[in-house]
Amino acid sequence: MEHLSSLENATGAEAWHFAPSGESAPGPLLESLRAASIGALNLVTTPYCGGQRWRWILPGGEPIADSSPVMTDFPVKRSFRTTLTLDSGHPEDIAQEGVLHFLSTLFDLKTEIDERTDDLFEYRGLRCLISPSTRVNILRTEQAAAIITAIADRTEAGDHVVAGADSLSGEDFLERIGDIYGVSLLPLDGKALFSRQLTAIDALLDRRLMNFAEHLGQPDREVIEHAYAAAGMASIPSDLDPAEFDDLVKAARQTQLSEHRALDSHASNPPEIRTTHSGGREFSYSTAGNGGEAVVLLNALGQGRKPLSRLTAHLSPRFRVLSWEPGGLDDSESEVSLLDHVDDLATIVKREAPAGVHLVGWCTAPKIAAEFVLRHPDRVLSMTFLNMQVKCLENPLDFDTPYEIDFEALFRDLEQRPSTASWISTSLTSRGSEPDLDGMMETEADESEAVLATMNRDLRIPVLRPFRDANSTIRFARQMTDFWSYDVNNVAGQVDVPVLLLASEYDRIASPRASEWAHRLFPRARLLHAPGANHYFLYDRADVVARMIEWFVSGDGLPETSDEHRSPAALNSSVETVGSHGAEIQ
Repeated sequence: MEHLSSLENATGAEAWHFAPSGESAPGPLLESLRAASIGALNLVTTPYCGGQRWRWILPGGEPIADSSPVMTDFPVKRSFRTTLTLDSGHPEDIAQEGVLHFLSTLFDLKTEIDERTDDLFEYRGLRCLISPSTRVNILRTEQAAAIITAIADRTEAGDHVVAGADSLSGEDFLERIGDIYGVSLLPLDGKALFSRQLTAIDALLDRRLMNFAEHLGQPDREVIEHAYAAAGMASIPSDLDPAEFDDLVKAARQTQLSEHRALDSHASNPPEIRTTHSGGREFSYSTAGNGGEAVVLLNALGQGRKPLSRLTAHLSPRFRVLSWEPGGLDDSESEVSLLDHVDDLATIVKREAPAGVHLVGWCTAPKIAAEFVLRHPDRVLSMTFLNMQVKCLENPLDFDTPYEIDFEALFRDLEQRPSTASWISTSLTSRGSEPDLDGMMETEADESEAVLATMNRDLRIPVLRPFRDANSTIRFARQMTDFWSYDVNNVAGQVDVPVLLLASEYDRIASPRASEWAHRLFPRARLLHAPGANHYFLYDRADVVARMIEWFVSGDGLPETSDEHRSPAALNSSVETVGSHGAEIQ
């Protein structure tokens, strides 16, 4: 937009706008084109026009920016609508359109499941809401571009549908892709969405595909011939044959594999570590990225860098990422309170980004961020709270998770009997490499939900860091008890910065209701709900979380002061009305 609005000598030029199917040219774009004296607009709509790999988390695929056209006499000279396109793929999210969107969504979901449990798809299929008899019209991307260009060269105006002459059946489309991706893709009629045939994993795939079935079908022959005639083609070129389709799908999958491996390699690189002092204590933090606004990733109490590693890798190309891990677990350190952590954060921000930072806090860290912004309101631009814990011993709520309840009892017992620390440490860490699944579930639906709630195997040992020995277990228990003594009720109403909260459907550590409840405490808060996700969504889908943060801090997702903001007393009296799957976005 900035580039377009600053164009000079553009009077009379034609502009080309590419948009996802179903979206018209946004009003701000049209106004910018008018300001730049553009002569006419060519509009191309195509299924999933780039950057769609994360937008399923926004209910209804909410546009990243305002897509409502304004009243204007700005002329649309030509309009084009394509069917599904396909090329060999792109290593970034900017080109996830057409069939690539389906392939990327499948790859992402299968990778997540494979990282949680072994070989699920060797004996379980994945149901897709695509009728076996529906037609899937696919055009090579370069062929679609050539046809559109030829029409523009030969015609002054008109509406055109750019498509292939023939198509695959839904059943053949799924079978070919499934063979290449190593998963049995089972076609189902769309009405099965409301039946018991779909498991939680099936439904999650459908959600992420964002109404893929709406883009299927075979256009009328006359409509196709009209476009080719307008392009000056005497006959319709040969279609994408099955062998070529398979080759393109294989190439796309190879690109996805390479991208995923490169990301994991990048995420595993040791960060740059810096040390500083606060309150007479020395502590360290890491930094990544060379430019852009500063983002501080605030880790959960007791955690190491592994859970934040992928998110850091995704954010560092655009932001300067500072990662902070709360200390106080080692024998060499003094014990640290929540307020000490706030002082440490203040030291980092003053040293690295005095002009202001975006705070991203996971699990326990949002309480630290909330207290920090009260003390230093001029240093915080926005806050994002991922899977927020709000538990408070002084003001208990009714949605503590079994995890929180069990550990509260455990820590109380540990306070009375410190000698049990060794037993607790050994008991917890001895199961660190075991999955959370207890063999085969009674039903496929039960198994599906259990898999989605299961922790990524990469994190099973790292998250037990606080319990590595008896001393660290005791210190962590004291930190958590101190953390649970802090009541976010007392501070949230005074926070005057934009806040984005993310709640995960299968979070067994911090209840989704905690984020829904906190959303009503902060005056300028927005809430997103991640279907099918668990407490470690920031690691499982770091790409989605990174894009969500980018969307929020750019201003597209910023909330205004909410009329729903109410007093803590009113919130406590109405908390029963907050459902476990509450409003997805407000």
